[in-house]
Amino acid sequence: MDNTVIDTKCYVVATNVRKFSMLQETALELIMQIDEPVGLYGKPLADNWVPMEVTWFYNPDERIKPQPDIAAFGSTAFAVSAATCEQLRPHIQDYVEFLPINVDGWRWYIIHVLAREDVFNEQESRRFMRLDGTPSRMFEKLVLDGHRAKNGVLFRVTGLGLGIFTTDIPNSFKQVVKKLKLTGLSFQDIE
Repeated sequence: MDNTVIDTKCYVVATNVRKFSMLQETALELIMQIDEPVGLYGKPLADNWVPMEVTWFYNPDERIKPQPDIAAFGSTAFAVSAATCEQLRPHIQDYVEFLPINVDGWRWYIIHVLAREDVFNEQESRRFMRLDGTPSRMFEKLVLDGHRAKNGVLFRVTGLGLGIFTTDIPNSFKQVVKKLKLTGLSFQDIE
């Protein structure tokens, strides 16, 4: 029996908001949520979900950016058109829930990541220190042990916060996005 540990790399899944447009809730939608804001933090929401009104973020001081296949939705999720959702669904449906939204009259879906993996290597990671000597939430060096991932397709990391990650295994989200040639995301290498 071979006891070799295969080095599976982990990647942060990030939206490319420098190059592509991002989505935002409409002003009316935000007012309606004043008492109960939507929290896309990895807890299931589909059973009580009501599609919300969303629009493309527009800054009059910047040029209009192209719309991506996968767009940023806030800082903890991303969204896709109905057509892109159907392309991705067979590959990631076991790890996410698809929450319908209306983007300027078109059906889109938030990809809300529910899967968690226990891959955080706290001993090897180093956090930035605050001026008072306490550790910050930000990392100087973040180490994730990809070989410990049970699935490694698309996940949040247990005990680490709201980031979304993938690995380089053949059926990972990173590989699927690359194969389908979808725009809007970048995959940042982690130790």
